[in-house]
Amino acid sequence: MEMSTLELLLEFLKVLPINIIIIILSAALGLLFAILLTFLRIKKIPVISQMADLYVSFARSVPGLILLFIAYFGIPKILSLMGFNSVDVSPMHAAIISMGFYHSGYISEVFRPAYLSVDKSQHEAADSLGYTPTKKFFRIILPQVIPVALPGYGNGLVYLIHDTSLIFAIGVIDIMGVAELFISRSYGTNQVFIYFVIALMFSAMCFTADFLIKKLEKKTSFR
Repeated sequence: MEMSTLELLLEFLKVLPINIIIIILSAALGLLFAILLTFLRIKKIPVISQMADLYVSFARSVPGLILLFIAYFGIPKILSLMGFNSVDVSPMHAAIISMGFYHSGYISEVFRPAYLSVDKSQHEAADSLGYTPTKKFFRIILPQVIPVALPGYGNGLVYLIHDTSLIFAIGVIDIMGVAELFISRSYGTNQVFIYFVIALMFSAMCFTADFLIKKLEKKTSFR
C-alpha cells in the first residue's frame, strides 16, 4: 500500500512522543545513577568503589542492543527468582531501564574527571570557611563542575538518542517500529525514502539536544 509523504510524516509524528518519553526518562535515570556511581568511585569505598568501576566498564563495553534483550527477557526471570511470579515487563519499561543504565556508564566517565578537575585548594578554602559538605558542594564545587561536564554530557545525550533507534527490536512501536512496518507492507520499494525521513527526524532531535546543552554552557560558563 503506497502512502504519500504527508501521510508517512503524520504516522511518524504520532509515535514520536514515544521516542521522546523514552529519551527523557532514560536520560533522567541515567543521570541519577551516574551521580551515584561517580560518588562511589570518588570516595574510594572498599569493594563498593571497585564494583562501581566494574559496572561502568561493563556498561561501556556491552552493546546497547544486548542490554535491551537482557532487560526485557532477564528482569522477569530475576523477579520470579525473588518470589514475584507472573510479572511481565513491558517493552517500553525495559527500554527505559536498559537505556538509562547503559547511559549512566558513559555519563559517570564524564562526571568523575569533571569533579576531579576542581582544584584541591577550593575544597580546602570551603572547609576553612566552615562550610558543611552539602553547602560546599552546591556553592563551591558544583558551579565549577557543571561547565566542565556539560560538553561531554551533551555528547552522551546525543549517543542516547541514537541508541533509541534500537528499541523497536524488543517490540516498542516507535519511529523505527512504524518504519519497519511500512517497509514490509510496501515490500521494500520505498525503504530508502523512509530511512531518509527517519534520519532527518533523529537529526532534528539531536540538534535540539545539542542546542539546549550549548545554551546551558553559555549560562554556566565563567566570564
